[in-house]
Amino acid sequence: MAGEIDNGREELAIMVEGRVKWFDPSRGYGFIETSDGQGDVLLHASRLRMSGRVTAPEGAKVKCLAIKGDKGRQAVEIMSLEGGVEAAPRPRRFYPRREPDAGVSAAVVKWFDADRGYGFLDVDGVEGDVFLHAATLRKAGIDEVHPGETMQAKCAAGPKGLLAAEVYPTQYV
Repeated sequence: MAGEIDNGREELAIMVEGRVKWFDPSRGYGFIETSDGQGDVLLHASRLRMSGRVTAPEGAKVKCLAIKGDKGRQAVEIMSLEGGVEAAPRPRRFYPRREPDAGVSAAVVKWFDADRGYGFLDVDGVEGDVFLHAATLRKAGIDEVHPGETMQAKCAAGPKGLLAAEVYPTQYV
């Protein structure tokens, strides 16, 4: 089956069948693996949106009209898309919860690796280390910290133990 597609010029589109090889919504494209021996077909997010979809599950059966471009074939109209395995949802970002009455405690930087973006604090009244993320420092307007430096911290339960939910330079508390 063939059809005319107008993309500024007339081109002959052919019906192609295959399976979604991969599709990355953040990149906005993926590829359809065909069995006709003529190579993969580019699947652009804009063509998915035109068919009422936002993603294409890996392994899904696809029927589409495709044209031959300078860099190979690309889908211009999705006729059907069925099955496949949906990608696992991205994990939700963790926002620590602290009790409304959580107090501020004195803390000392045990170590901090700026390249990795995290380190640990020794916090008064807390047994064990307290995780400190670079984003928490940035939120407090602190550019860098060094071992032995003092600050104030509000701790919260995180996914792997206690973490510093808020920090303050010692002179501001």
